[in-house]
Amino acid sequence: MYKFFLYSMLMILYLGLAKALSPSELGVQYLQNEKAFSKVIKAPLATAILVDTHATGFLIKTYYQKYRVISGYDSVEEVIVRTSKEFAKKNLANVGLSLYRRIDDKEEFLPLPPGSLYLGNREFGEWKTNKKGVVKWRFNKSFKNFPKYLGWGNFRPTEEFYQQMRSSVTLNRPFYGLKNEFGPKGRITQENFPHFFKDERMKKVEMKTLLIEYFKENF
Repeated sequence: MYKFFLYSMLMILYLGLAKALSPSELGVQYLQNEKAFSKVIKAPLATAILVDTHATGFLIKTYYQKYRVISGYDSVEEVIVRTSKEFAKKNLANVGLSLYRRIDDKEEFLPLPPGSLYLGNREFGEWKTNKKGVVKWRFNKSFKNFPKYLGWGNFRPTEEFYQQMRSSVTLNRPFYGLKNEFGPKGRITQENFPHFFKDERMKKVEMKTLLIEYFKENF
């Protein structure tokens, strides 16, 4: 009887914690799909880069995504949203990419490398030919921190990269780089968004584990 009572109390505790930590209680916004980005991101000039995604819960899974949002001309923040199972799984292959871009009233949802919003826009930078004769994008001094914000590392887009990206946009196909440098299998994404690839991020103790251990020890 005592064991049954203790088990019941553990279940009540689990449900209570689940309620207390639910997104609605913590004020986490819900992003059902890409069409809901405008409800989360209000700035007229913005790009949202998916930097992490995971699921929590034992009986009922809750899916979360973390975005790095660059808005305006120098505003950077990380936003965590709750999302649908379908949208979370659909974008597992798009970690490290920009899933949303907006300039004024124009919105784009095609997964593209971060920074695609600014390439070719003279307000932000220009194309420069280096000593090897390769044409690469260079941000203006006012935006010198953007490569860091965008998770580029030492990477700088070439004009060839830009043209190939534009061709993919015309065909409505996601673009992961000339050599698939971006995305969860891409070198640049792995180097600059390492948290997503750490094994320990998956080692979380959940109520399921606690209950299994309890029954092993007491029954």
